[in-house]
Amino acid sequence: MKARAYKLLTRGIARALRTPQYIILFLSDSCWMKCAHCWFSEAWKAEHLTPRQLSFDELSRMADSISRIAFLSLTGGEAFARSDVVEISEMFVRKTKLARYQIPTSGYKPDLIVPRAERMLRRNPETPFRVDVSLDGTREVHEGIRHAAGGFDRLVETLRGLNALKRRHAHFDVGVITTISTHNQHQVEEIAKVVEQVNPDGEWMVNITRGETRDPRAIDVDLASYELAHRLIERRIAEGRYRGHTGHLTASWLSAKNATRRKVIRDTVAGRIRGGGCAAGALGGVIYSDGAVHACELLDDPLGNIRDFDYDLAALWNARAADDVRAWIQDTACQCTQECFLSVSLLIQPNRWPDIVRERMRLQRFAAKSPLIQLEGP
Repeated sequence: MKARAYKLLTRGIARALRTPQYIILFLSDSCWMKCAHCWFSEAWKAEHLTPRQLSFDELSRMADSISRIAFLSLTGGEAFARSDVVEISEMFVRKTKLARYQIPTSGYKPDLIVPRAERMLRRNPETPFRVDVSLDGTREVHEGIRHAAGGFDRLVETLRGLNALKRRHAHFDVGVITTISTHNQHQVEEIAKVVEQVNPDGEWMVNITRGETRDPRAIDVDLASYELAHRLIERRIAEGRYRGHTGHLTASWLSAKNATRRKVIRDTVAGRIRGGGCAAGALGGVIYSDGAVHACELLDDPLGNIRDFDYDLAALWNARAADDVRAWIQDTACQCTQECFLSVSLLIQPNRWPDIVRERMRLQRFAAKSPLIQLEGP
């Protein structure tokens, strides 16, 4: 009964909205890092992608088929490495009524990242924008995971530059992402201290390794390490030392959603949650650099390629193949720890809404204790 209801709901959402509202768009296959915990490896790309990436003109044609995007993540590889990333962001803002956008980055090239972020802020002054910088350990551990000498000091410099922009642009936010793997799970407390030092006023998003990783050992994660990170964030909240997301009116609700999401991930890994109600393929989708469109990063079979649909995302998103994948997701009660798709799935799971409201009220209550922290929103 539950699967049938969600099949009808997700198909109805796809028909009504025509295109995904949460889009992860891979602008590039290349990256400055070779992270041990990453699933986007050379082997995966060789098997699933073709080398010809979508040009600016092709992306623009696709954008013409999209009436609105609630959230766009420009990713890769490394999105900042693409020379036209500023123009791409401006084009999507202009053509799609883009509500918010974000770029995750390794932070490895501050002299490139910070100026391009500033240009995006100036080109799109009314559209909330966030950059999330990866930090996976203390200097030795971080650089060992990412195989990038000097990477730690560079990301700190990037954070410093981005936070200077944040002080000048009210619609800008800066976060830190840590992916817990077998390589850094022993130093979660140390990472938490570093994060609070280098980005004290931003959200700390803690991910857990997933998929077939570049280093097969990376995925062997003790759930206790993820739970410890969750408790450390909870402690900062209780002590009024955690501001979370900023930069737009719904920012504090995102922090509340992230708190709920961490609990869902914990319970998923522990086997306490049965799947079902996933919004992948309905509210959220992935577009790779070669034009292949997927329901989720963890589902390897594409719904189709945007080039084969004359760059009409709405036509592809509502074709028979997409309907079949949406139905399969509900029939199999597909469940994973992919943070982006858990986020959109919470929107169609009414049983989770009270948890988000409680987290929002708790954040507001503890923030009121500290004169240094003011949460945005109603």
